[in-house]
Order: sequence, then structure tokens, then C-alpha cells
Amino acid sequence: MGDNNWQVKLCEGMPEVKLAQSVCDMCNGNCGGSCGINLFIKKDMLIKTSGRQGHPLSHGYICAKGRLIPEILNAPDRLRHPLKKDGKGRFREISWDEAFSLITRQLKDIKAKYGAESLAVHVGHAGVRKEFTPYVELFCRLFGTPNFSTSGSHCYLSKLIANEITCGGLPVPDLPNSKCIIFWGYNPKESYPPVKRIINEARKKGAGLIVVDPRATSTARESDLHLQLRPGTDTALALGLLNVIIGENLYDREFVDKWAIGFGELLQHIRQYPPEEVAKITWVPADKIRKAARMYASCKPASIASGIAPELLTNGFQAERAMSVLQAITGNLDIPGGAIFTPPPKLSPVLVETATEKPAIGKEEFPLFHKYTNRAQANLYPRAILEGRPYPIKGLIVVGSNPVLTWPDAGKVKRALGKLEFLAVMDLFLTETAKLADLVLPAATFWERDEIWDHSYIIGDPRLGMAQKALPVGDVMTDWAFWRELATRLGYGHEFPPKTEYEAINFRLKPLGLDFEQLAECPNGYIYQEKQYKKYEEEGFNTPSGKVEIYSKQLENHGYYPLPTYHEPGESPWSTPEIARDYPFILSTGARALSYIHSRYRNLPSFRKRAYEPLVEMNRKTAEKLKIKDGELLAVESLRGRIELKAKLTEELHPQVIYVPHGWAEANVNLLTDDTVLDPVTGFPAFRALLARVRKINLSHP
Repeated sequence: MGDNNWQVKLCEGMPEVKLAQSVCDMCNGNCGGSCGINLFIKKDMLIKTSGRQGHPLSHGYICAKGRLIPEILNAPDRLRHPLKKDGKGRFREISWDEAFSLITRQLKDIKAKYGAESLAVHVGHAGVRKEFTPYVELFCRLFGTPNFSTSGSHCYLSKLIANEITCGGLPVPDLPNSKCIIFWGYNPKESYPPVKRIINEARKKGAGLIVVDPRATSTARESDLHLQLRPGTDTALALGLLNVIIGENLYDREFVDKWAIGFGELLQHIRQYPPEEVAKITWVPADKIRKAARMYASCKPASIASGIAPELLTNGFQAERAMSVLQAITGNLDIPGGAIFTPPPKLSPVLVETATEKPAIGKEEFPLFHKYTNRAQANLYPRAILEGRPYPIKGLIVVGSNPVLTWPDAGKVKRALGKLEFLAVMDLFLTETAKLADLVLPAATFWERDEIWDHSYIIGDPRLGMAQKALPVGDVMTDWAFWRELATRLGYGHEFPPKTEYEAINFRLKPLGLDFEQLAECPNGYIYQEKQYKKYEEEGFNTPSGKVEIYSKQLENHGYYPLPTYHEPGESPWSTPEIARDYPFILSTGARALSYIHSRYRNLPSFRKRAYEPLVEMNRKTAEKLKIKDGELLAVESLRGRIELKAKLTEELHPQVIYVPHGWAEANVNLLTDDTVLDPVTGFPAFRALLARVRKINLSHP
């Protein structure tokens, strides 16, 4: 193997220190956008990290989370050995052999008593990466359960399905070449800082920036135009933009005539969304709606970078559909600087199709979610556990996920997990979910295992990357090794082809004509493909008609609205005025922060110093009317629960909106959220638009 940047080397000037070049997996890297980092290793211990110069995405940048990686790996409370809960609810260390014997016995018993479908497997962002996910799905199929789910039950997949149905794939913004950019529910300064550099360069070249966000974030404050909408009204705003663009003939007539179907129906449909009416719904002034529409439609090429916020609504699928139509009718699909299609690298498929006796949880309620993902909808697991609908779930394996803090209606989630006959959790730390488990398994971190992934999703760069294991594993286990051993113990080892993780990676890489070592020898550990544009001119769009389907027959045939259509959130001052009388605030949650990612790392001192406690943000003038002071302890309540946390007064929010961060065990906002009113197409919950009230607590606090 030739010399390359990806080998672990002695650090120049420090012979006792090894230098390994890897990537960070602390935030959006989960989805394929990992930053490049240097790892400084002394006596098999990570002592320092730094940004890696020359990395094609981060260019030497590293955020606070990346600098604190050594604290994660070396944390004294990190899980190092399997833990079994005894009859008194206490954990004791056991060997891996005992752990596999226990889980094998439990799974066999559950399958014999209730059927294979009564086992569910859920994988989160912190667990198996997507290039290894097919091996987990393979295990589920071999066991016989259709109930495999991921964090995609409330992240990303609604966006994916909406775009698949509309234009045949998920296009991503070609930000470096855009002349106008809309950040829709997206705040990269907090959620993904490397994009900040790309935006700064685009702005220097004259690109305009529009931000759609209920909060006046740092990104919004730097924009040319901020559309501060009411949480949950994204679809209405998008339809208002379409009304202006079509009404003022700012759309790309040539593209629409040749490559879209349903424009005539859309023309009639959007007449009910004039800017003045949309302003009443969204709280965005009509003149700003017109200005944004004209700016986006006239500054071609233009792109829309949407975060996950628009998905996390009961009308989120339609919001993503409307944005897809916006990009299409302005002729911004698959052009430089627009929304481009970047097919992922062709990797060997893993799954073998095996029939299961029962349909996956959620397939009947959300058939299109299942059609496009072949996964269960995890938001319905608590119902299946507690009510046995459509059949009971008795066992659950959770890898790299913390449902108690990240799923809607945490009270119900906790009751459901407590009713399971067997719960196993594999993670880095003893999370709130792991504390409820019968068996807890210590997982390897990203830097203790070999990895491959594609970057195409983040900024449209068609490249495949890798990272080599830089640290010894010890008594923890990689995700792949766990599933391989469990399959073997259950008698499926002969159908789980690769015998080692290295073989598994090479099997996936085979269609590309290279193996893991050869990938490591590529510049910076990547293989690149040139961006290609207007691919639809040769093959059409990947839809039944070969065109952009503004009017979707597929949606119509499933009983859904065939055009993007706005509906009020399941809870709002307009849809449920009787609730709003007692719960007058619109509650939003789930925004990303530089200090943490979801529920992770709040147990670590250096992380905690950056953001010590959860705070409820509210408009300063509203607080003054209620005689609430900054830092005062408050109770925030919804129909489902109550939490206590201190007030943070701000000018960033509308007077009727409050914001509570997620991921805090001591003030779990998901005790307030709802899992009963879901997006009718995808089953996504409404994390971003619910009703709540605020009460002062009569205690004396400094």
C-alpha cells in the first residue's frame, strides 16, 4: 500500500504521538457531510483533535464539538462492558458471551410466543451509518420481522418522498453557483458551519439570501430578506410565493410546457393563496411575500436549502412538495446553481427479499412512506406496544438512539418501553432510554471503526469518502460486528455473507472496482465524480410520466391531495381555538445548536459549560406583560405534560411564540409534544407547531 494521508503516522516532533487523519461525525456528518479532522493519539488514547487542511468540505475548519471529541472517547462514564439489569433494577457487568446468550434466548422466546414481527429494531443517527444499514435490514429479514426503522421516521424521509413523487429524486442545492439562495428552516451557522464558508463565497459573488424561519436566527439577521412565519404555515407561504411567480409570469414557461404536468390545475389552485390571504395565515407581510417571490424567480439560477423544520409538521409533506414545485416551475431543477440531482455511488446491494407474515408497523396507515422506504414508522411503535395495534410489539433493540428524549409524547414512550418483555440498547453512554433496558451494550465510536459514506446529500458533490479505524476497540463492539454475531447465534450466519467488517466494506465497494485500501489511497480518501446537469433531457425525470408531476396521480390514487395544499397544524389558534383559549402560545422545538446534537453529550463537563441548562425562549415584550423576568423559573405546559425551566427573553421570536430546546432530560420538551396527529402521508409528528401555556412558579430564585 502506497504512502497516503490516511495512514496512521508518527507525529513530527512528537515521536510518542501518532497522527491519524479522519472525519468528524458529530452533527450533519450523520447525513454525509463530515468535516475533516486530525486525531492525535498517545498510548492508544486520543489526546487532541484539529481541523484537517485540504479537506474538500471543511477546509481545516473544526467546531467546538469536534474539538471536544477526546472527552467523548475518554469519558469516565462511557459504557465499556455489557450491562444486565437484575431483578432489583440494578445493572451489573457481564461478558459479551453472556450478553449474546441472553439476547439470543430472549429473541427466540419472543418469536416462538408472538411471531417474528413482534420484534422491532430501531437505529438512530448515532448508530449504524447508512452504508452499513442494509446489513441491519438483512438481519431483520432473516429473523422474519418487517419492523426495521431509523431516525428517518421523523427526519429527512418526508422530504425525500415528497421530492421522489414530484420530480423523481431528491435534488440538493448547488450553493456555490447560486445567484439567489433560500434557507428554509435552515440555520447552517448553528447546524452545519462548513456551509457558512460556501455562503460567504457565494455572497461575495453577489448572491442574494432569503431566510424563512420563525426565529430571527444569526443567519436570518445576515440575510437580505427574512420571512418570519408562524410555525407550521410553511406550505401556505410556499403557495403564496407560487401565486406571485405564476401571476406575474415569472415562471419558466419553456420548462413547464415541456417537462411538467399539472400546471393548469396548479394555476387554478394557487388563486386561493394571494399574498394578502397568505399574510393572514403566516404573519409574513404581503409585500415581503411578493419581494421574496420576485427575488427568487428573477435571480436565476436559484436554490432552496431546506432544513428538517418544514418536515416536522402535520402538513410537512405538502410543504416539501410545494418547495419542489417552486424549484421546478422556475426552471431551477438540475442546472448549475439550482437544485441538482447527484446519484449516490453505486454500491453492491445487500438485502435478500424474504416475505414476512405481517406488514410493517405503519404500512397500512402510511402506505407511501413504506413504499419509498421499506421501513416501519417508529412513531406508531408505542401504540403497538401499549394497545397491540395492529399487533403487539414485545421486543425492541435500539442502536444509537434515545427515544425517551427524541420521540413525541415522551410520557407515552416511557410507558411503552416499560411494558416491553425485552429491551436492548446499544450506545456510548447510559442514556435515559438505556436506563430502562434489560440489556445495555457498549458501542464503538466512529473513530473506532472503518467507515465509508457518500457526500452527495449535503451540497451536491458526488463523492464517496472513507475513514480508517484510528483507535483500538477494547471491550466495546462495532455495530456491524454485533449484528453479524447475533445473526450467527440465531443460526443465520451462513446467510450473512461477509465474515469481517473489512469484507463487508469491500463487498459494498465492488461495483466501483476498488477496495477499502484503494479508496484510502485516493486523494484525501475520496473518489470524485463530475457534476452532471440537465440529465432529464436524456432520460426524463424518474416519475411515471417522465416529467415533474405537479399534479400527482399517485397521491390522488392513495386518497391524498394531488396538488400541494395547506392545512392548519393539528393544534393551532385556528384549528383548535378551544385549546388555544387555555394554551395561547405556539410552541416550537428541535432547532440545532452548536453545543449539542439532539440528546447527546450533556453528560460531559466541557459540553455542559457551553450550554449549562435548558431555557424557554420567549418574546421580551410578552414577558414584560406577564411580569416574567429573565432567568425566572417557569412551568411550560401542554395537553400532554409539564416541564420546568428558566426564561430567556429575546427579540428573536414573535410575541405569541415560545421555543424550548430538545434533548434535555431535566426538562424534556417531548413530554409536551404529540404523537396522535401525524402527517397523513408520512406519519411525521408536529415537533415545530403545538399549543402551550407558560406559568410562573412561586419560588424564589437568584
